[in-house]
Amino acid sequence: MNVFFVIFVVFVVDRLPAWLPPVRAQEPTDAALDVASSGRAVRVQLGASGDRRIVDLPIESYVARVLAGEGEPGAGEAAQQALAIAIRTFTIANAGRHRRDGFDLCTTTHCQIVRAATPVSRRAALATTGQVLMHDGSAAEVFYSASCGGRSEAASDVWPGAPDYPYLRSVPDDVCTHDAPWTLDVPAARVEQALRRAGFAGRRLSDLRIERRSSSGRVASLHLSGLHPDIIAGDDFPAAIGARELRSTAFSVRKMGRAYRFTGRGYGHRGGLCVIGAGRRAARGASAPHILTLYYPGLQLATLSANRAAPGVRPREAPAVAVSTPTSAEPRIVTRVPASAGVSTVEVDRLARRARHELSKTLGTGTPAITIEIYESLDAFRHTTGRPWWDSIVVDGSLIELAPVAVLAQRDGLEAAIRRGVAQLLVTEALANGPAWVRVGAARYFARMTGTQARPVSSGLRCPSDAELVLAVSASAQRDAELRAESCFARALTGAGDWRKVR
Repeated sequence: MNVFFVIFVVFVVDRLPAWLPPVRAQEPTDAALDVASSGRAVRVQLGASGDRRIVDLPIESYVARVLAGEGEPGAGEAAQQALAIAIRTFTIANAGRHRRDGFDLCTTTHCQIVRAATPVSRRAALATTGQVLMHDGSAAEVFYSASCGGRSEAASDVWPGAPDYPYLRSVPDDVCTHDAPWTLDVPAARVEQALRRAGFAGRRLSDLRIERRSSSGRVASLHLSGLHPDIIAGDDFPAAIGARELRSTAFSVRKMGRAYRFTGRGYGHRGGLCVIGAGRRAARGASAPHILTLYYPGLQLATLSANRAAPGVRPREAPAVAVSTPTSAEPRIVTRVPASAGVSTVEVDRLARRARHELSKTLGTGTPAITIEIYESLDAFRHTTGRPWWDSIVVDGSLIELAPVAVLAQRDGLEAAIRRGVAQLLVTEALANGPAWVRVGAARYFARMTGTQARPVSSGLRCPSDAELVLAVSASAQRDAELRAESCFARALTGAGDWRKVR
């Protein structure tokens, strides 16, 4: 009897796994990501335009959510982990990118796309907790794109004026070389109408052709026959014509009847890690560190210390802030100046107050509150404002943003930059409905320092179109357009008498 009982027990136990439902491994939770973040958080603007809100997300939760928005859902774990590390590195290196707006990073392609985290993205974030790519002791400035189309792109070719990062070069990617090209047909009328809305002038767009390519074959500029300016940068073209379907600037173009046919490769700017390529390498058995080494050669993989509230990298320099509160009823002036600027907040405040006093008196305007922010690096200025490297001054409402003092010294100087910024701030409201050359020209004209000579006005001078001022393809083109804007304004002012009437 006992023997039969033992046999029966063995028989039952041996088959229990087949009779019982399978035991699933516990999926990672948001709470686990919060714990893994060790107090590090990212301030992010979430929501659509009508329901925007700013929230603090634990960094690992943020990484998981970005990975869900930027990654390839079906890619292997190694690819997911490699991209998670790139996302975390980008996050730390760009913390404060939207400081002027009250948060760190947005949720558009300007920063990183955020979606609801998935079990896959949570696992990758937890598996790589705290891991970042380092360059010279700091979190590296890294980028990634959906598909390189067979060749990655150098950062300086994607963003003219960007440093030549040694780890972001243009190199072939053999796992994407044989991808089929994509095609896009855009009606010629739609292209011309979009370019006109972007500020291009002229009789009609008679032809569109590639003017110049980068070393990797990417479109650097296009020639617009019949319009002026007749050149547009390759990076500006997709946004200018409103063609999101134009996946990258690695394309060719030819006219097909009443449409332009674009044929190209890749998806995105093609700089840094290729998401599709990483997925294919993971399928071949490559590890996350190996994938990162291929796309970011020379960078070191490090893990941030869990017991430090701040990431284990050099933080971006916080600017010194001074608030001027005059004894009179004048609105205040706020200045934000990094300690490395070589100029004090007191000196910037003095120059700003003098410029506001003199220019408001000349223009007959009020004396509004002003905030002046000077950036610690040209790269930070370019990233935050979205303007090319050759711009020095950006005015947004009452905020005047300036390139680093060392850069301004190589151009017209700090005082001239402050005067131009203040002048533009004072004239913008009254001239808001006119063409861009009126506002730019007025700012340059009235900000001119005492004793400097104005540019001679030619009777045959052509005033610059909006596109020449907003979408210039080079520093020389930008400067020529601004000088013509000033001359045009001076000529128009002679006839109008009142600067507010110039149109």
